Amino acid sequence: MFTGLRDIQRFTIAATDGDIGVIKDFLFDDRAWTIRYMYVDTHKWLPLGEKVLISPISLREIDTDDEKIHVALSKQQIKDSPSIDEEKTVSREYEEILFSYLGYGYYWTGPGAWGEYANPTSLVNQHAFEQANTDLVEHNKSHANHLRSIDELQGYDVIAGGQTVGHIHDLILDTENWEIPFIIIDTDNWLPGGKKLLLAPKHIDDINWLEQRVHCTLPSTDIEHCPECDHDLLNDNDYKLKVKRVLQSLPKAK
Repeated sequence: MFTGLRDIQRFTIAATDGDIGVIKDFLFDDRAWTIRYMYVDTHKWLPLGEKVLISPISLREIDTDDEKIHVALSKQQIKDSPSIDEEKTVSREYEEILFSYLGYGYYWTGPGAWGEYANPTSLVNQHAFEQANTDLVEHNKSHANHLRSIDELQGYDVIAGGQTVGHIHDLILDTENWEIPFIIIDTDNWLPGGKKLLLAPKHIDDINWLEQRVHCTLPSTDIEHCPECDHDLLNDNDYKLKVKRVLQSLPKAK
């Protein structure tokens, strides 16, 4: 299923024995363009109201009718999970501790977005196997995990051919693999009518987090020909094929 992150950011996270809180943000890998964590505000459940990280590896079901994301974790498992300092960047070391606690395999030890697997839930119960292959894990481990906030990225200017052509409005999530196939650009201050256009991550050349700008190597004339986003058709096969066909015809970022 394809969905906008803005659409599910308000969803409640449901543990196996009750609700724990509401999604406040997502952390994504700005190299693989993959959502690694949901940042959940638990202040209505935990006394101190701390935020916790929930990996899509834990996913059971996304219920769009009830606006809930069900995960295969109990409240106690979540409560006892390693604490995180909200003021600091999520480090690889913290991820190792968290994954060891949950018994999950490491997503950073293989060639794909989820290691050797096509989707995150395949990493459940893989930790013991990886511990038996420590040399392989150490060989493939990268100490920099490149995790960034989606909430921070939204609103960044998009630069094409040296010109500001819009800003990041939202990202489209593929809930099968938690990768980001499309980026929505709001061109309100550039194109007449303010269209919301779709770009592919392959067209992003660089994200300047200091200047709050996203650079793409497409000229502004190509941006004008990007497909317009239609949320009602995101899961229509004909529409998706049309969007992919148009985006594939545009040159990749060098």
